[in-house]
Amino acid sequence: MRKLAAIMFTDLVGYSALSQKNEALALELLKEHQGLLRPLFAQHHGTEIKTIGDAFLVEFASAVEAARCAVDIQKALTAHTSVVAPERRIQVRIGLHLGDVVYEEGDVLGDGVNIASRIEPLAPPGGICVSEDVAHQIENKIDQPLELLGEKELKGIKKPVMVYRILLPWEKEAGFLRLARVALRKPSRARWSQAGAIVLLVAAGLGWWWTSQRVPSIRPGQITRLAVLPFANLMNDPEQDYFVDGMHDALLTELSRLAALTVISRQSVIRYKGSDKPLREIASELQAHALIEGSVLRAGDDVRINVQLIEAAADRHLWADNFDRKLEDVLALHSDVARAIANEVKITLTPDEETRLAGARPVNPETYDLYLKGMYYVNKFTPEGFEKGLAYLNEAIEKDPNDPLPYAGLAIGYSMIAQGPSPPPDSYDRAEEAANKALALDPTMAQIAEVYASLAQIRLYQDWDWTGAEQAFNLALELKPNLAETRIHYGWYLVLMGREEEAIVEMKRAKQSDPLLPILPAFLGWVYWSYGRYDEALEEAQRALEINPNFPVGLYVLGLVYSAMGRYDESIEAHKKAGAVHPDWGWGLGHTYALAGQREEALKVAEELKAAGNNWNTWGLAEIYATLGEIDEAMHWIEEAYQTRHGYTPWIRWNPVFEPLFDDPRFQEVHQRLNLPE
Repeated sequence: MRKLAAIMFTDLVGYSALSQKNEALALELLKEHQGLLRPLFAQHHGTEIKTIGDAFLVEFASAVEAARCAVDIQKALTAHTSVVAPERRIQVRIGLHLGDVVYEEGDVLGDGVNIASRIEPLAPPGGICVSEDVAHQIENKIDQPLELLGEKELKGIKKPVMVYRILLPWEKEAGFLRLARVALRKPSRARWSQAGAIVLLVAAGLGWWWTSQRVPSIRPGQITRLAVLPFANLMNDPEQDYFVDGMHDALLTELSRLAALTVISRQSVIRYKGSDKPLREIASELQAHALIEGSVLRAGDDVRINVQLIEAAADRHLWADNFDRKLEDVLALHSDVARAIANEVKITLTPDEETRLAGARPVNPETYDLYLKGMYYVNKFTPEGFEKGLAYLNEAIEKDPNDPLPYAGLAIGYSMIAQGPSPPPDSYDRAEEAANKALALDPTMAQIAEVYASLAQIRLYQDWDWTGAEQAFNLALELKPNLAETRIHYGWYLVLMGREEEAIVEMKRAKQSDPLLPILPAFLGWVYWSYGRYDEALEEAQRALEINPNFPVGLYVLGLVYSAMGRYDESIEAHKKAGAVHPDWGWGLGHTYALAGQREEALKVAEELKAAGNNWNTWGLAEIYATLGEIDEAMHWIEEAYQTRHGYTPWIRWNPVFEPLFDDPRFQEVHQRLNLPE
């Protein structure tokens, strides 16, 4: 018999080790644990399928009942733990999955059982992990939030499984959490007194359930998501900020190349520069298991970096150390720090990673200093910053034309410029020239993934070389799997290839790697809009604006979604705000006016776009005239977009605004010229 069911797999933590040490006590605790869990299974209408040693396999009719039962189990065991001697404490891990269950010859089989049993070990002691299928079913139906842990390779399971963790009450932030931690540092009698005070606070209605006297800790071997916070400048000289930021970026680059770690990107962590937010709050926002804090001191050619590893949820320092090198050996310094952090979080480096970290080359101090200044200004992502940053990078090349780093910086910088509104026409050409030079000089440099990412964008948006684009994307992601902006652009490539679900998965992965970069949910919302998934599109656009309320792409996508939902007043408001923030994003207003039947207003916007006189607006003009039903004028601007290599042109068939043109032979001829795969 085969059926769909929610499956729970539980496992008693440390039972095997205890059995070898004290078999009698292990058997006692096993019976005690079974006595605690079985009533809860019944209470939530669970059917115990079988026990496997110290593990339970339980079936539920719904994922919601299974999740509620799992939460109640952990609450009950935590309360039990608080009143027994340490040696009698009971902890379980729980895994949940929704899938097929097959009953055959007195046994139970199927992916529901296999996946649940493989997910369970991913949970921390006293924790709960669930598959994506369960997460979709229980979201907003249980009181506890979900934390995305990412795709996991599970033994015996062909495809990776997206895994989530249910955050239990004592794992969430509480206003009096620090009070409890202080209590743990006191003598036993004081600790009990403090715990009693906490219970009274709960009873008084603060709304936090708390029966544990400890904060669950994450062990170093469980740290797989790491955020490196901006470094402190110990020179007390703002003129040295570029150097401190450069040291931070370099360590991020080295760590993000380690396959076993997910390292939150610079764009997300840089917002915490100078922040006085509690570390727990920062870690929660970044979805990081642990944080790296650091400081930089430079005296002439001597450089010192101090770093410390912090388990933010428990406000606990796990490790700290100082690292010293001469400036000419600064790349080796970054390797030293990255290797030490990897050792402390207990990840295993691959042989290639070991070789790379051991093989750092010396640098020319003067050239490297110019490179750091260049990237400092490029990363400001302003016209003035680009101008100043590129000037420093070119000066570095003049000093040492054989140093690959400034070329890599130019490739990254020009690619960033080309992605913005109204880029210089030769931006991609300059990016490609610099990328190829950097690769020729050093195909093993730490920034190699970013260089390939630049080439991938050139192939996709400028050359319209679909095979070359995918090859470059694959290389970049192989070298640095958590490069969020690469994944988001690869997502656009997959959209173009008609691989809808793969595109959405890539964009979700990008969000996971970089949770505070607003372009990622904005782009995902744009894709959802194109597929008519307006509720999801609206959610993503609003998420982008939660991160940055004045983000023009988020406002543009919000306007698109509102107009598709017939909410024209709200759409007009969003597009006006986008245009006020950045004029080059104002063309969505004309499309909305046209949809709303306000023809004169739409034509007025079109005339303003023409008067601006830049190629960026060709796409907006095509959209406005297509919506107004002026097919000849729309085709004129589509042809203009094609001739000027507007980066959006290949997606004309994907854009639902152009549906009135799909049967026009001129539209079909432009589409054929793009040489897209069938």
